[in-house]
Amino acid sequence: MSIVCKFGGTSLASAESVRRVGEIVKADARRRFVVASAPGKKNKTDRKVTDLLIGCYANSDNEDAFNECFEGVKAAFRGVAALVPSFPIEDELYGLYNEIRYSFTSEDYVVSRGEYLSAKLLAAYLGYEFLDATRFIRFMDGELDLAATMEQAKSINAGGRYVIPGFYGVDEKGYVKTFSRGGSDITGSVVARVFGCELYENWTDVDGIYVADPRVISRAKKVEQVSYRELREMSYMGASVLHSETLLPLLDAPIPIHLKNTFEPEKSGTQIVKKRTRVEDEEVIACITGKNDHTCIQISKMMLDKQLGFVKKVTSVFEEYRINIAHTHSGLDNLCFFVERSEYKTIDFDGFLAVLKERVDADKIKGYEDLALLAVIGHNLSEKVGILATVFNALSKHDIGVRTVYQSPSECNIIIGIDDKELMKAIQIVYAELVG
Repeated sequence: MSIVCKFGGTSLASAESVRRVGEIVKADARRRFVVASAPGKKNKTDRKVTDLLIGCYANSDNEDAFNECFEGVKAAFRGVAALVPSFPIEDELYGLYNEIRYSFTSEDYVVSRGEYLSAKLLAAYLGYEFLDATRFIRFMDGELDLAATMEQAKSINAGGRYVIPGFYGVDEKGYVKTFSRGGSDITGSVVARVFGCELYENWTDVDGIYVADPRVISRAKKVEQVSYRELREMSYMGASVLHSETLLPLLDAPIPIHLKNTFEPEKSGTQIVKKRTRVEDEEVIACITGKNDHTCIQISKMMLDKQLGFVKKVTSVFEEYRINIAHTHSGLDNLCFFVERSEYKTIDFDGFLAVLKERVDADKIKGYEDLALLAVIGHNLSEKVGILATVFNALSKHDIGVRTVYQSPSECNIIIGIDDKELMKAIQIVYAELVG
């Protein structure tokens, strides 16, 4: 039996925090797989190593700017390397400098070196074997290829003790390829899946998942357990818990995730499971959150419900313009598509709407900007009488208008469109009514 532990950047930012990591790993012999992030911030004025490496790549032709960023990288790793005097940190840094300063390397490769060196250092400190993620994590067409990854992992002794860098693998051509930011969470899931771990522990600098962001609700309630589905909705809707793709490698092998605090390991944290095992009435609501900067594109056409293939025509135009659709609402004579503004910031939006209107022969198309999506996420919400009415009444009492409303067929979320500027206030109001 084995456990995979993923440690975030804050957990690996200093010698003292790495000591804590060592104590946690050694406290349970089942913790045989450790996934390392790049060092994060020791304090608010620091820059994360990943951001510094991005700066190095962006300034490859500007020696002064490059050196300024790399000095930050060196300082971060030298601080941690003090724990392992025998580790050749200066040789590693010298080699890394020359490699990314003078060699033709991709941005993915340069940015991945934070996790690479962090994992090598942690392996030396723990006395574990360093296992580079390029040995088994495979991408195809820019996406994780889980089948190929599992096949590659068969050549690795699953009974060993390893530290594995998070965030990257290799593509079909053998080049280093990274996940999107925060992707070390996904690496932890991949390791849990391919090596058959019984538990995935994700260690960070918070005590667990809260019903609302503590920065918005100072005394927000902590959630003891959430389901995979609830977590997916939370991650997508802006709750910074885990990377939104963390669960994908685990869907066919429901390995539980335990979110824990590196700096207060005695606290219970939050369990993330395939299906919640027990839900009391006061535990129905898992999260109240939201996202700003959305646009609603409303398409009106008489007798729309009789137009076979109409939706396909619409979505083909979105695909042509490479605009992802966040949510869709429909009525007899209209369709509403919600997109994040960032999806169309590089195109002529008015031109896109004109093309869309022409292609689908719509009576009217209108884009409504400056929308926020407020989300109430929880367990079987459609079965809980009065939740939607409570939310509407609470918002109405505080003069917050509801622009749209949608309840997921999965029964685990309610999404309400409101004005962008009202989001933080709305979260506070709805939390007070539903949680107290």
